[in-house]
Amino acid sequence: MAYATAADLILRKDSRTLGDLVSDAGTRVSEAGLASDTKLAAALDDASGQVDAALLRGGMYQPADLTSLTGNSLAYLKRITCDIAFWLLWERRPAYDDNPRRDAAQERAEEHLDNLRTGKAIFDVPANIEAGKAEITGPSRVAIQDLNLLADRCRGSFYPMRETPHNR
Repeated sequence: MAYATAADLILRKDSRTLGDLVSDAGTRVSEAGLASDTKLAAALDDASGQVDAALLRGGMYQPADLTSLTGNSLAYLKRITCDIAFWLLWERRPAYDDNPRRDAAQERAEEHLDNLRTGKAIFDVPANIEAGKAEITGPSRVAIQDLNLLADRCRGSFYPMRETPHNR
């Protein structure tokens, strides 16, 4: 299932450019025709698959997490999907290779996927928001001293002094 619809893509990208990109006959597909265009739908499905692959590779989300998104997180997911789908549509048209906007679209799509893979971009899923918060764990200096280890009892004789951040 695609995370964005043809209507979402038309809202975010120029319908004239989209009409040119999906047309193989040399005549621009109208905005009304884009809503049912199979090439546009395939690009949105492919883009959603790339989003799934990046998120699963990053290990932060499952596809079910994305289907429950709402509000700004859902809008961001649609933006990412539309940017990737736009690039995929552009990629299928070799006649557009010399356009500098094409390179920018490719970079934007790759950046989205990289951010999802590495966790630089997260969605509003409570478990992942909590996981991203720094938490210091480990025994305190007092807890280590309370262990009464042999090295601590024989300080200065045979064993070297224990390195802690406080006595360096």
